[in-house]
Formats: sequence, structure tokens, C-alpha cells
Amino acid sequence: MEKKYSTQVEKEVEWLKNEVEKDRIELDREKKEMIEQIKNYKKEEIVPKQKNYTLWERIKKVMMGS
Repeated sequence: MEKKYSTQVEKEVEWLKNEVEKDRIELDREKKEMIEQIKNYKKEEIVPKQKNYTLWERIKKVMMGS
């Protein structure tokens, strides 16, 4: 009886190790896919280009408060 119990526990431990390994592989694959998606973005799509205000526009903005 003792041997059978040990075998069952060993099977469960082995199954758990396999599942952890599968999850790690899947996580690595998803990370690589996400990195590739991010690489395809252009800087302008992520951070819009700021408008350079003239001196008068900056003064007007400060004076008007908007």
C-alpha cells in the first residue's frame, strides 16, 4: 500500500512540474509577442508631438489661464 501512495504522489508532483514548465513556456512566448507588438509602434503614435508655442501664445495662455 505504501508504494502505491508514493507513486501517486510522485505522479502528482511530476504533473505539477510539467504544468509549471508549460506555463513558463507560454509566458515566454506571450512576452515575445508583446515585445514585437511594442516594437511595431512608432514614437509619434505613443507620445504625440508637442506644439511649440510662440512667445505671444505662451504669454496669452498664462494671462488667460487656459
